[in-house]
Amino acid sequence: MTVIEPHEVVSCLAQDKAAADGRALVQLMFIDAALLPVGTGRPRFHEVTYADRGLFNGIAALHRGLADGEDGLDLESSLILLLNILLARHADAPGTASPALRPFALRQVREMLHSQLDSNIKLDDLAAVAGCSKRHLIRSFRQAYGVPPHHYRTLLRLARAKSMLAAGRSVAETAAELGYCDQSQLNRHFRREFGMSAGGYARTVR
Repeated sequence: MTVIEPHEVVSCLAQDKAAADGRALVQLMFIDAALLPVGTGRPRFHEVTYADRGLFNGIAALHRGLADGEDGLDLESSLILLLNILLARHADAPGTASPALRPFALRQVREMLHSQLDSNIKLDDLAAVAGCSKRHLIRSFRQAYGVPPHHYRTLLRLARAKSMLAAGRSVAETAAELGYCDQSQLNRHFRREFGMSAGGYARTVR
């Protein structure tokens, strides 16, 4: 992982150039300041490179999700969680965290997730309902319900999918009705949670 502070000049590291025969492709991720902790000041990084395999794997998975057209709520939530890991492990970010959201605000967010299972809800939409930053929403929702909002919605969708498949609906119909872009996306989520594809589950319950 290479971390570049704002306003610093970006260039390939010598070892990257050597590994690419003098040429290297650099992919940059610019972080929106709105995703950083509120009121703590700008985080400071004391190194340029960090040997952090877990963080690297998480960012690689995020890139794969972008390439596969995964849901926007999932992708943005994953980005914020990765940013939290980066800050916690490698940055100095003084200040205290904001207090958790009030139960009423969290219930409103949860109700929105329940009522719009087939919609591509954005994290901005949920944060607007809660009246807080996206980062604060994810932290407070996880504290209240055990998982962040995007995972909570995934679990809701998969619970509905299991009922639909058991009732005889096809994988393609189920995916379309629940807002997945195609049945392969439903299968990826299903396999991640249950260790089998949606079609495999359907065959076991019919």
